[in-house]
Amino acid sequence: MKRIAVLVLTLVPLIGLTQGFNGGILAGGLVSQIDGDDNEGYHKLGFLAGGFVSLKVSPRSSFQMEMEYIQKGARKNADTLTNMDTTFLNRLHYLEIPVLYQFTFAQRFQAEVGPAADIFLGSYNEVNGLEAPYLTVPYRGVTLCGIAGITCFITDHLKAGFRFNYSLISIRSGIVAGSRTILFEKGQYNNVISLALSWYFKPRDF
Repeated sequence: MKRIAVLVLTLVPLIGLTQGFNGGILAGGLVSQIDGDDNEGYHKLGFLAGGFVSLKVSPRSSFQMEMEYIQKGARKNADTLTNMDTTFLNRLHYLEIPVLYQFTFAQRFQAEVGPAADIFLGSYNEVNGLEAPYLTVPYRGVTLCGIAGITCFITDHLKAGFRFNYSLISIRSGIVAGSRTILFEKGQYNNVISLALSWYFKPRDF
């Protein structure tokens, strides 16, 4: 999997030179939670980084495929108001491959939407500061999520983007305590809000 990621990121600049295509790199931060784990709130900080290739098909429409590392998960901090001192940390590591439709408006703005495949790379779980590696219900190796967002070109190379990223199927292979029925099945769902910067190798035509 690492070899595939390195290959794609190596080819992105070359593809960006092809007429009609552009390519680049992206990086950013995020906040996340897991719906269905009894811990509410976007308390978990994470990050994402990767590369992308885009194809402009009309003056307003384009498609973009990405490949990036993204860290999702959940965190529960001690609550001094209720004297609950239990803490919890769950880091989920994914290789995410979005395929997005992007619509340009007001020259520099884009609305984007599309699915993404999440390939599970590993996890880290911690309770009260101690690692808790044992899982009774494992995470799925591949899941699907939906992405919706809005972006703005700051320059003809640099773009800032705000995204909402939500699982379309449960991230676990079975049901655990606190699981919710959302969309198609009962389980747990990644819920992510991110802010990232994208750098295009070729200047964009406004």
